Amino acid sequence: MADTQTRRTASDLQSSNTSSTSLAPRQRSTPLSGRSRHQTQAQADSGRPQRGSRLTPFWKALIITSFVINIVLLTVVLLLAGFIIQWRQQIASTAVLGQGFAVDNVAELRSIVAGLQGATIRTTIPLDQPLPLKGAGVVVPVDQQTTVTLVEPVPLQLSGADIDLGNGNRLRANNIRLTLPEGTPLRIALKMDIPLDDVTIPVRLNVPVEIPLKDTELGPQFQRLGWLVDRLVGPLAPVLGLDPIPPAPPAPRYQPSQQPQ
Repeated sequence: MADTQTRRTASDLQSSNTSSTSLAPRQRSTPLSGRSRHQTQAQADSGRPQRGSRLTPFWKALIITSFVINIVLLTVVLLLAGFIIQWRQQIASTAVLGQGFAVDNVAELRSIVAGLQGATIRTTIPLDQPLPLKGAGVVVPVDQQTTVTLVEPVPLQLSGADIDLGNGNRLRANNIRLTLPEGTPLRIALKMDIPLDDVTIPVRLNVPVEIPLKDTELGPQFQRLGWLVDRLVGPLAPVLGLDPIPPAPPAPRYQPSQQPQ
């Protein structure tokens, strides 16, 4: 019995030595590059879960997070779809009302801008102040015939006077003295220049004024405002159902003002 066990033990040792001897050349024949490639592949495989192996906590967390996100997104989509289906009539009516509101306000805004561009200021300016003419060199020329009335008796001394005494009687006197009574009308001819240096004219009147805004400094600004509204509303005109808006000039490039240092 002991001899039999001894023989088996010896045969096992011999077979193990033979197998190790036969495997040794194979291990030596494996090149270094192949061994490093197998090590790199083994390290790469160790980072991912393999079939039949247990998942690491990192991969479990990724799977759970993705599952939760998908459930949340699906729930949101379903709720949104249900809300739209349930309130589709109200949403449609709100969209129509919103479009009408936008159209009305845009049309009114463009109408206001057009009204400003064609507006005219009409008012009455009251004037009440003295207008001195001193130093202005104002002279009034007078050249006309008029009738004056004597305010007091005027003595006259005439030579070569021809006096009509009435009833065909006439008197020719070379030197005569007369006195014209007060209130006597006289037909005279005035021809003179009257200076107005010491005259102050009181000016009291209401002056009507009409000023078109397009002819003032506000005209170009209102025009720019109209172009700005057209540029903002033009792209939305087909959506809002407005009439086609003519293209406006492009906006000037904004240049920030330099701050003084």
